[in-house]
Amino acid sequence: MEFTKTFSELKEIFSLDNGNIILENGNGLFRPIPFTSSSNPIPYARNAIYKDANDNNLACDDNKIAENIQFNYLVYLPSSAAKYKKAIVLLHGLNERSWHKYLPWAQYLGQQTNRPIILFPLAFHMNRGHKSWTNPRVMMPLLNYRRSLKGLSMATFANIALSQRLSDDPLRFFTSGKQSAEDLIQLLSSIQRGSVDFLEKGAQVDFFSYSIGSFLAQIMFLANPNNLLSSSKLFIFCGGSLFCDMQGTSRLIMDSLAYLRLHNYFLIDLEEEIKTNVQLTTFIKEGALENAFLTMIRDDYNRDYRTHRFQELQDQMRIISLKRDTVIPSSAIHSNYKCIQNKSKEMVTELDFPFEYSHENTFPILPGAASFEVDKAFNQVFSMAVEFLC
Repeated sequence: MEFTKTFSELKEIFSLDNGNIILENGNGLFRPIPFTSSSNPIPYARNAIYKDANDNNLACDDNKIAENIQFNYLVYLPSSAAKYKKAIVLLHGLNERSWHKYLPWAQYLGQQTNRPIILFPLAFHMNRGHKSWTNPRVMMPLLNYRRSLKGLSMATFANIALSQRLSDDPLRFFTSGKQSAEDLIQLLSSIQRGSVDFLEKGAQVDFFSYSIGSFLAQIMFLANPNNLLSSSKLFIFCGGSLFCDMQGTSRLIMDSLAYLRLHNYFLIDLEEEIKTNVQLTTFIKEGALENAFLTMIRDDYNRDYRTHRFQELQDQMRIISLKRDTVIPSSAIHSNYKCIQNKSKEMVTELDFPFEYSHENTFPILPGAASFEVDKAFNQVFSMAVEFLC
């Protein structure tokens, strides 16, 4: 695929509000699918520390954010006429609001595997966030407030909503992840029942995950809720480490104080809060998903369980890391899977590209001849994904 060209073409024509988008030359179509989340993962209110000039509280009751409950997910269909036996779910990164960069990913995977690619938005991300979070009039006062805080760096309009929401309540990292997992279970269960019109009843579903989507996918594969993932495969790109080894401060993800708050909460404060808060203890330790989440926080949590499950999953998972990734470092990914006896090198492949890239922008849009190197890198990664998922 000519990634650079395809990205520009798809970005030009894509909008979730436009209904079905039929691509030229028989290259399939993108179709929005309505979804209503039945998850209610937030058991009690927690306190905000800031209200903007319009009294628009970013720490409002998350259960009442309508966009997060009723929304469209996106599917790429190689052909609208077929009913498929297999599909791939594509999971995105943290703090993303647009599907644009993932459209060529989905098209390539769909065309090469001849499967539908389900682009599923995580809770409060993509089109599931409150509309005010991308409104400059509403968010600029908050951005100015955060920029006034001592010791803060990397505060931007792009990361202000997530930064403040996680600063207000870092438990949101868990609750939004739990809702995302429960939504995916709801989707997978409907596929098993035959309730998804482009898939046959009981269709197999594999996963392509990126960044924080990989963190969620690993948790789901560890837990294997209702045995829904027993025969599924998981291909991870730029993900796979424990939470403790991630470096989340980024102009596109969250500012430095938000990351410090999040890091300290889950690695220090949570353990103490669990000892004194019975409601939280029950909530965060109540089932397999919750246990798998704690397992992926740091190395000494449930280490034997994590090692045992990764050993069992070794044939179902493959990972590509990038040498210059500073958000989820390649070394941290390798360290997480070193428990796979004599197999970790087969599971994790480290790549590097001959151009400037980052975790957040793995395939930058570059002018002229430089675009050929980006196209080549894109095809290298995604041909490996297709080979494993087929």
